Amino acid sequence: MKKNTKPKLISIWNPKGGQGKSMLAINLAAASVEMGLKPLVICQDQQGTSINYYKNGNLNFEVLATLPKEQPDADIIIFDHQASDWEVPQTKLLLMPLKPARDQYATYIDAKKRAEAKSKEIITIVTDGQMHRQSEKTTTQHLKGQGAHVIPSSGVFSRAAEEYRSIFDPSLNKAYKIGERRKEINKILGAILLNAGEKTDKKKRKLKNAA
Repeated sequence: MKKNTKPKLISIWNPKGGQGKSMLAINLAAASVEMGLKPLVICQDQQGTSINYYKNGNLNFEVLATLPKEQPDADIIIFDHQASDWEVPQTKLLLMPLKPARDQYATYIDAKKRAEAKSKEIITIVTDGQMHRQSEKTTTQHLKGQGAHVIPSSGVFSRAAEEYRSIFDPSLNKAYKIGERRKEINKILGAILLNAGEKTDKKKRKLKNAA
């Protein structure tokens, strides 16, 4: 039976590889399940990272390589885009993860300008920042001041990845600072469900200033 309402569509996109796109896709989908939603991940990465997670049988949601021809039975569809893909995704809402190293930040800025030119709503997520490096610390603080979410470098993601699990897997319940990492993912999911992208936030600020 088809759903009466259309699923929420989100693209996780950054042309630079290794920024945390698949990690976010898997963990946001897992967080959706915890919230009582039915997610679907579409793995558009040629390396098939999200597909590999799914094949190992530790996920409680589906991952496909392509979008089904008919509307899938899902509340939220997450597109995990491949690296080197400079074409701005068609979805209205984009999640743009980046590591705050200087060269990777430069790629993010170029891609973000392209997305803004197409009036996309953007949620920026700083991943795996090394706060002992001043340049990365400065970039992270700058982006956080603009409303970006921050997911600090954490061994729990590596541990989950080794077993092709999400950090919401019960086997990780006692992992170091697991509660904080889950809370950060849940906060991003909340922003997605509220459509709290940068474009939306700017509109809210304008309305507030005009009041």
